[in-house]
Amino acid sequence: MKWEEEYIEDLIGKFIVGEASEQESRDLREWCALSPDNQKYLDDSLYIFEQAQLPDERSFDTEAAWEKVKEQISTKKAVHRTLMPLWKVAAGLVLLAAVSYLFYWNLAPGDEFVYLSENTVQTQTLPDQTEISMNKASEIKVDYNARKKTGTIQLKGEATISIGKEKEVQWTVEAENLLIRDIGTVFHVKAYPDGKQVEVSVLEGAVQFYSKTEEGILLQAGEKGIYDKASGSYNKTVADTNVVAFKTRSFQFAEETLQAVVDRISDVYDRKINLLGGIETCKITVEFDNEELETILTILSETMGLEINESGDEITLSGEGCS
Repeated sequence: MKWEEEYIEDLIGKFIVGEASEQESRDLREWCALSPDNQKYLDDSLYIFEQAQLPDERSFDTEAAWEKVKEQISTKKAVHRTLMPLWKVAAGLVLLAAVSYLFYWNLAPGDEFVYLSENTVQTQTLPDQTEISMNKASEIKVDYNARKKTGTIQLKGEATISIGKEKEVQWTVEAENLLIRDIGTVFHVKAYPDGKQVEVSVLEGAVQFYSKTEEGILLQAGEKGIYDKASGSYNKTVADTNVVAFKTRSFQFAEETLQAVVDRISDVYDRKINLLGGIETCKITVEFDNEELETILTILSETMGLEINESGDEITLSGEGCS
C-alpha cells in the first residue's frame, strides 16, 4: 500500500537529509495533507534531527587518524578507506530511533472493536472497564488507543455508556454528524439513522453535546439534550431515568399516563400492548425493579382495575375511562 509504515519512514528519512526525489517529496506532502497528526509527525522528526546535530565547528581529522592506524597494519597492497565521522553515525541512529518511536506513539493504530446487537440487548466491557449496553438493532465501532489514552465510539442505534472508574481514557461518542465528549461517568445516547432526532441523557457527571462546526450544549446529570435533525437545533429538557430500562428492566413512573407506561414496557419486553376503554390518559405512579412482564401486568391490572387479555403475541388491557 502507498502509505505503509516502512515507506513513510523511508520518505521522511530521505527528506530530512535532502535526498528525496521530486516524486517522493510530492508523496510526502500528500501524506502530510491527510491529517494534522501526519504533519506534526514530520515536524517532530525534523526537530529531533536538528537537535541531534553537533556544532559544525567540531571536526575530526580522519586523515591523521588513518595514518596512525596504517603504520600498524602489515600489507603489500595500498589500502583505501572512507570513514564517516562517528558523530554523524550517532546522529543518524538517534534520528532513526526517534522517528520509529514517534511513528509508534503518534501514528500506529490502536485497537478496534465492532459490536452488533441485532435482536438482543448486549453489554460489552472495554479494556479500560468502560461498559457499553446496547439496545436492540444497534451497532457500535470502537477505536481505542491505550498509549494516547483516547477512544472513539461510533454509534448507530441506542446505548448507555458507563465510563471506567479510573477515567484514564478520554472518550468521544460519534452519532451521525454529532459528537458527545465525556466529562462525567454515565450517559445514554439514542441515535437511530431513521430517527428525526438524536437524544443524549446524562445520568451521572456531564457531557458536551456538539458537532465539528457548532459548540452545542453542555449537559449536566439529570438533563437531556435533543438535537433536531431537520432544524439543526439543540434543546434541553429533564432526563428520563427509564432510558436504561432496556438494560436493567427497572422503571420509575411518576404521574405518567398509562399509554406512556405501556409504550415503554412494550419496547423493553418486545410485546405489543393495546389499551381499550378510553384508559390511555389515566395516570399512575408506580415502580418496577427487574420484574417479569406477567408480574408488571398483574400490578397494573390490580392497581387500576383493568382486565388482561392475550391473543398471540399481543396483550390487551381494558377498563373504564378515568373520571
